[in-house]
Amino acid sequence: RDKNVAASYDSRRSKGIKSSLVRIMERRAVLNLLPAGKINILEAGVGTGYFTEILARRGKLDGVDISKEMLDILRSKIKNVHLKQADILSFTTQKKYDCIVSVRVISHFNKKVAYAALSNLSKSLKINGEIIFNLENPSVIRRIMRKMTNWGSTYTYQYSKEDINYILNSARLEISREIYTDHLVLYPLHLLNKLSCGFFTNAILRMEKSLENFKFSSANVFLRCKK
Repeated sequence: RDKNVAASYDSRRSKGIKSSLVRIMERRAVLNLLPAGKINILEAGVGTGYFTEILARRGKLDGVDISKEMLDILRSKIKNVHLKQADILSFTTQKKYDCIVSVRVISHFNKKVAYAALSNLSKSLKINGEIIFNLENPSVIRRIMRKMTNWGSTYTYQYSKEDINYILNSARLEISREIYTDHLVLYPLHLLNKLSCGFFTNAILRMEKSLENFKFSSANVFLRCKK
């Protein structure tokens, strides 16, 4: 992540027909998957802090990111989080966490690297600790749209159920809950929402909530896994 990517990251993530709503869905999924009560959390891949703000309210939070530029932006926003520049593939700490959250990070890795990242991060979990992360589901339509619109500045891998089982078994993690988000069958409604200046926002969010247990047409899955 260079300086240009860091400086424009927030604006790019909120640009498009449904980007802002996708971010709301992602934040809601993470909140629903977090363990109850005040906990010790590690955010692996903090970026510019979209999830950091809500995680900091749920307990004591530490954060790491490989990008100095991203961390500089986050430090200007939040003061009560211990931040460290580190690669999650080699990150080490003596601390043990109740929960590790890593959103929009693991999906940029192939299976071999994803396994290595999850395996390394799980070393920092307490016994019965949990890790929350998301992956992109297989979708031909999504791939076509990405190519047609030059959608996304970095490559993301699509993971089948078999792929997910492989990396989790390799990392000795077990799924305790999953939430499916961003269902492509609702894309026409997103288009109408854009044209109507947000008139259908609440309806889309309610529909997404009702579909969170259904994989069909879902672009992303959020996983909570136990060590």
